[in-house]
Amino acid sequence: MRRLATVLAVTAAALWVAAPASAFAHANVANPYAHAALDVLTLAVVTAPLWTAYLWTGRRLALLGLVAIVQLPAAVLGFAPIPDPRWHAAGLVLSLTLTLFSLVTVRRLATAHAGPTAAEPAAAPVD
Repeated sequence: MRRLATVLAVTAAALWVAAPASAFAHANVANPYAHAALDVLTLAVVTAPLWTAYLWTGRRLALLGLVAIVQLPAAVLGFAPIPDPRWHAAGLVLSLTLTLFSLVTVRRLATAHAGPTAAEPAAAPVD
């Protein structure tokens, strides 16, 4: 529960602080709803390394590799000044999809290498 509260607090703080700073990437969007949606998508992409680290189950060196190889390009795409809002939104959705794929893949690998988490009961002898 504390982890969820931390993630929500960091996300809310990022929305409050960074929304005006990231507006340059889609400043020409006239529709306020589309502009707000692009703000939320941009902040989701930019904060992706943070919530990837918060949701990581183990403390491994591979996290640094994941953030460096996958998440940093996704975060850079969030601040890239793409003139057409449709391409900007498509790039942001692609970045979030890449983030989700990396989280799912790494969690599956971590649980596959962890082995059984609970002791299995001994089987009764068969006569």
